[in-house]
Amino acid sequence: MRKGKPTHRAELLNESDFTIVATYQLEYRGLVNYYRMAYNLYTLSKLKWVMEQSLTKTLASKHKIPVSKVYKKYKAEIDVEGKKYKGLQVTVSREGKKPLVATWGGIPLTWDVTAPIEDEMKQYAWKRSELERRLLAQTCEQCGATRMTAKIEVHHIRALKDLNKYAGREKPQWVQIMAARQRKTLVLCHTCHMDIQHGRPHRRNKVSRSRTGET
Repeated sequence: MRKGKPTHRAELLNESDFTIVATYQLEYRGLVNYYRMAYNLYTLSKLKWVMEQSLTKTLASKHKIPVSKVYKKYKAEIDVEGKKYKGLQVTVSREGKKPLVATWGGIPLTWDVTAPIEDEMKQYAWKRSELERRLLAQTCEQCGATRMTAKIEVHHIRALKDLNKYAGREKPQWVQIMAARQRKTLVLCHTCHMDIQHGRPHRRNKVSRSRTGET
């Protein structure tokens, strides 16, 4: 919230759309399940509205598009036990496997005094360790190069506090990404990794050069 209004979450801007939607849904589902036996569970509808505003603003900020286009791109009708709900959905196709689907919405606020307490996070398709999942993506988290165009490596720092040494001066892009994500690792192509190791500035157009065969 900023000045009483829902806003985007900066720490998620470098995540995939799938991860952003899945994160909001998991957090909201956890809260609903925790309060499932409360007679006034329906009041969480206000929380859902706030979280949905934040979710759509996060996606809009990431892609630099209006919130209305986020709804247009990801709107979906979700069927839960025969009842239809309006929501958002991101689908990731996988060759030879069922697609991964992240959904926002479709969680009924139905009071249930007999509901079991679910205090354990369900194991979803992304149960692999975060770093392993990011490595499997085979994409440089700084320039966007894929394994088809570059070798993928991992840059690691000892502690997040090491990023503070850049305080008071313009932070390199890799520092900004790690600080926003609060991570000590960054998956990079070989070129970006060497640029960081040797203190060279980020070359924004190297991806397009590699794709066109230019040097």
